Amino acid sequence: MLDSEIVDYKSINEDSYDGLVSLIEASKGVLSLLIASCQPGDFQTQMINRYEAELAPKIRCYRVVLNQKEPSLRAALEQLVQDCPELKEPHASAAITVTGTEALMEFVSQADSNHRSELSRFFGYLQWTREGLREFPYPIVLWVTPKILSRLSIEAPDFWSWRSGVFRFVAPAVEETGVINQDWTNPPLIELETKQTLPLDELLEQVENIEQQGMDTPVLATLYNRVARAYANRLKTRETKNYSQERSLAIDFFHKSLALQQKLNLLRAQSDTLLGLGDLYYTTADYSRIVGSRAENLEMAIAFYKAALTVLTLEDFPEKWAATQNNLANAYRNRINGSRADNLEMAIAFYEAALTVYTLEDFPEQWAMTQNNLANAYLYRIKGSRAQNLEQAIAFYEAALTVRTLEDFPEQWAGTQNNLATAYSNRINGSRADNLERAIAFYEAALTVRTLENFPEQWARTQNNLGEAYRDRINGSRADNLERAIAFYEAALTVYTLENFPEQWAMTQNNLANAYSDRINGSRADNLERAIASFTTALSVYTREAFPEDWAMTQNNLGLAYSNRIRGDKAENIELAKKCYENALTVRTREAYPQEYTETLFNLGNLDRSSQ
Repeated sequence: MLDSEIVDYKSINEDSYDGLVSLIEASKGVLSLLIASCQPGDFQTQMINRYEAELAPKIRCYRVVLNQKEPSLRAALEQLVQDCPELKEPHASAAITVTGTEALMEFVSQADSNHRSELSRFFGYLQWTREGLREFPYPIVLWVTPKILSRLSIEAPDFWSWRSGVFRFVAPAVEETGVINQDWTNPPLIELETKQTLPLDELLEQVENIEQQGMDTPVLATLYNRVARAYANRLKTRETKNYSQERSLAIDFFHKSLALQQKLNLLRAQSDTLLGLGDLYYTTADYSRIVGSRAENLEMAIAFYKAALTVLTLEDFPEKWAATQNNLANAYRNRINGSRADNLEMAIAFYEAALTVYTLEDFPEQWAMTQNNLANAYLYRIKGSRAQNLEQAIAFYEAALTVRTLEDFPEQWAGTQNNLATAYSNRINGSRADNLERAIAFYEAALTVRTLENFPEQWARTQNNLGEAYRDRINGSRADNLERAIAFYEAALTVYTLENFPEQWAMTQNNLANAYSDRINGSRADNLERAIASFTTALSVYTREAFPEDWAMTQNNLGLAYSNRIRGDKAENIELAKKCYENALTVRTREAYPQEYTETLFNLGNLDRSSQ
């Protein structure tokens, strides 16, 4: 099982940025308390410079830094108005950015009780002077660190209740080379910031407040979008148990946002909402057992990605265009409708298009991601030489690893190690025994990062893959290898449950059944009964409609188990096997899957000969 990625972390910052600018514009001439959270540094400065430049034609922007010894927001604003008398003019159009809270947090880390009291005084000033802020009829953007933000609602609840919006930004790390990369040195912190970016209850409250005003504004469109993304994130991270309801809510809020954006002619915002819809349908396509047809979900994802590209052109938005090309390729690589061979060719073309923007020099991280994804497409490519396609896949994975090093990108490094192992497991060139040993080594390398505690889903994926490698292994004892394979599959199933990971559960059940079909230890009759049971349970998820390729594979495997079955009536077992093979051939046609078609036809032929 492979790891492929869909671009979305940058949309977190773009979403927060768009919402912040919209609320500043909508708050012109009135007090509006806007809280922006980010780790201090160059990225925060870039965000401030960016929105001030965008607002400059219509709104004058001012900055103020809190006095560290007397960290009063009101006092800082009063000093600014005194220094800038034009702010006292009637109907003055201004936006004020307030920084300096990060220094208060630094003081706390020094364990100095006096400095700690300065942070406490900051919270106290916020709590007790909110009424005094009424004399400042401007949008005020207060920048705080994530740690300070986490304490605001507790330490200054009155001030918190007055907030008009909270906007969380995930700051990348900047290396000495000047190349901006995601900070993977502390994954739990990044993950926490990302999860907090869209607090659902807070966003729903803001939506309700603005809807009550009866105004169709860009702010409301942005909030609809943010609510939709919050629901989508809950689905993606499996935080909800009610997938169907929350998926419907996400779709509804995306469409509310889209309708309002169309009404207000917000073309750029429309494209972002279309991308959000595409991502939602793509990432929930595997929930087909719960929410709709997998084939239809992927078609919807493709349609929304293509619609977004009518605005996100290569000329005007090259980076977003490239990201959408990558995501469109992922959808085509998994597409069910149409020709499997043609879909993979389309995926390859879209990945190659993305690489015209995602160059190694300008976008090394995205370049490596697309190399990884392009390798995934070549791994399963139908057209061309199978042996050569696998060599291409290996070359693309190895290219990705020139950027995805263990030191700089441990999680992505592990994903590509996993994928490279899968390519070696299937490799035709070279020694089969040596290729499988290399595959096992790559899977084991991936597990140095993919621990059960930190990455349970990825750990389970690699456990399953190791099971596949040991089931095919040539070196060592065949009986021992199969026992190890069974142990790896059973380990994967401790995470891959039917409820939480139906597709992966079905895949592992199928693989476990294959291992029991081949098992040497134990009773042959019992092993085959266990295999038949696991194949049958896999088919409760692997339906012909949702997973035609996997359904056909499992039908073929179940046919083999019935053909070898010891228990039961022999003639009945042969009929059951024949029916399974015939089912498989409705998908495994000569045109669509020539190699698999030949395999199943051979099995059917053997069955006919054995029954004579």
